[in-house]
Amino acid sequence: MQLLVVIAQNEDAELLSQRLSAVDLRATKIDTVGGFLARGNVTLLLGVEDDRVEDVLGVIRATCRARRRFVNPLLSAADGLSITVPGPIIPMEVEVGGAVVFSLPVRRFVLMRGGEVQPVTARDKAHGEPLRQVPAHGKTKTRSFPSAEGVGHMNLVLSIVRNEDAERVVGGLLVAGHRVTRINTAGVFLRRRNVTLLVGVEEDKVDEVLQIIQANCRRREEANPASEGMPMYSATTFVLDAARLVRV
Repeated sequence: MQLLVVIAQNEDAELLSQRLSAVDLRATKIDTVGGFLARGNVTLLLGVEDDRVEDVLGVIRATCRARRRFVNPLLSAADGLSITVPGPIIPMEVEVGGAVVFSLPVRRFVLMRGGEVQPVTARDKAHGEPLRQVPAHGKTKTRSFPSAEGVGHMNLVLSIVRNEDAERVVGGLLVAGHRVTRINTAGVFLRRRNVTLLVGVEEDKVDEVLQIIQANCRRREEANPASEGMPMYSATTFVLDAARLVRV
């Protein structure tokens, strides 16, 4: 499995989302900004099976197109620089787009329903109680993939959780001593707001992080949407290899 990180122009984002949904691919949307033109764009996160990656790239190529833009070749006054130029300033035409795609190998892919495990609280941590195990009877679906050779000491856990569970999950991770970055995102298929969490963690702590996320998500069993019988998950989690984790 691969995690595709797709950076697309705003003009193409809606059609691309529709086409991905049409081939049964769910994506998470992040509103972002390009550093060169400082224009809004969209970053999509998609979990894709290895044998479907080229098909997805084909959809992206057919949807995202290049465009011509005019930019000021000089630094703006907002940069705090005073520049004197003889004669008029002529805008420069550049080509931008269509999309940039990063493909990241996934070590583990976990779908979490939440459930009977009690949330991790400050009391649990203070009393040194061991983290309860995630129930195995259908509450969590997990798949593992081979890690890259020589890599695996550090991992990046990327977890997409429901909005209403985010505070509990973040609190549980912080109480257990894990640093977490929170990004406000949205699902492309159902267009619901959600939260994407990034946690850098040592190899032997990955299971603990997964259990904390599971424990702090409400249990969900209903289909969504019911008419299509699609399962409802509280969290979708990717575990990725990280060659290095550096804190400065």
